[in-house]
Amino acid sequence: MKPFGMIPFFIPHVGCPYVCTFCNQSRITGQSGISHLTPEYIQQTIKDYVGTKRNEKFWEVAFYGGSFTAITKDLQHKLLMPAYEMLQQGLIDGIRCSTRPDAVGDEAITLLQSYGVKTVELGVQSMNDGILVDAKRGHTAQEVVEAVTRLKHRDMTVGVQLLPGLKGETWQTIIETAIAVAALRPDFVRIYPVLVIENTELADQYRAGEYEPLSTELAIQYC
Repeated sequence: MKPFGMIPFFIPHVGCPYVCTFCNQSRITGQSGISHLTPEYIQQTIKDYVGTKRNEKFWEVAFYGGSFTAITKDLQHKLLMPAYEMLQQGLIDGIRCSTRPDAVGDEAITLLQSYGVKTVELGVQSMNDGILVDAKRGHTAQEVVEAVTRLKHRDMTVGVQLLPGLKGETWQTIIETAIAVAALRPDFVRIYPVLVIENTELADQYRAGEYEPLSTELAIQYC
């Protein structure tokens, strides 16, 4: 089996209808916009990554940092088409994107599949509705269940992103989230312990003594 080769393109906060307490995508990605993501830039970046190593890795383009299926169809087309052309030419092996659980209806999935997207990563964070509300996620645990079910029914590879350590998290909520996610049988899970990022509501809560971040030891136990 070939090692995985990721070719990431970041669309910081694009498509996101809410501002989660923990999130500052511009600071995380080091980008403040996507005007540079022209078709020419996307294709040249792909070529630069792959270079002479086409057969050494399973190369996949990934669109991260926003809610991909919540952006306009025109913008999805603009971003996906140059990658899809590289897929058709055999320069890459796949395309994936990340998005919100409440933004993957059947129409959205159909659009993704028309451009060769086979993997969708869902920003789930927690399966506890109280924690989701406090983090200002704007979706429920039930919408996660529905999204995973719908994607798997359409033969998509499904990833779940979890963010242990949000405000209100306990060992019990961690276990409950793990059990609920395991029951959905996603193809993979990414676990990102919460980090306090500057210029976020969570950072303000931390300074006010309203939030205590995980210690390294506790983060290891949780994950």
